[in-house]
Amino acid sequence: MKSQVREFPKNAYIFKEGCVGNAAFILTEGKVEISVQVAEKKTIMAVIEPISVFGEMALLLKDQKRTASAQALTASKVAEISRRDFDDYIGKSSPLITAVLNALVMRLQKTTTHVAQHPDLFLGIAEIIHLLQQHHPRPINREALIQSLSKAFLQPVEEIIKVLDFMETLGLIEQRIDGANTFLEEIKKSDFPDRCRKIHASFARL
Repeated sequence: MKSQVREFPKNAYIFKEGCVGNAAFILTEGKVEISVQVAEKKTIMAVIEPISVFGEMALLLKDQKRTASAQALTASKVAEISRRDFDDYIGKSSPLITAVLNALVMRLQKTTTHVAQHPDLFLGIAEIIHLLQQHHPRPINREALIQSLSKAFLQPVEEIIKVLDFMETLGLIEQRIDGANTFLEEIKKSDFPDRCRKIHASFARL
């Protein structure tokens, strides 16, 4: 994966909330503060240190806008990953997928209305598969996804496999073998989220 090394002095903004994002970043030196504006007040979400991936959410979301600001707390170095390289790499790299999924799970934990503390596993996995397929339309490496989902949701690998197999049984996803690898993708991508929610709701009533 190609990347461009950039240096930022103390207090410099790497990007600001609301701006269009065209790259993700890997922090290699220094400290970076991630913050959002809530009721016109700055709220610090995290302070990250090497080695950390950040800025990837704008490359996954439809509007491609930054959901937070990133500011260097000390002189910092980052490796900038272009959208094109991110697209090529996201389906192949388990560590990067894990970082992206952790960010997505945190987002789901804050926005889901189905549970109080953790997103429902079935709906959470469905949402992440859909987001990845929207941004990365090629089939997803199944093993890398399973390992990453397991770490992101703090669930055993066996539980993740059960959900994926259940989705395949219901005709929501297709899993296929290509050489030594197994890949999965949505079936009928346009209404995938709605079908998942309807199926989940029907089982919840049982």
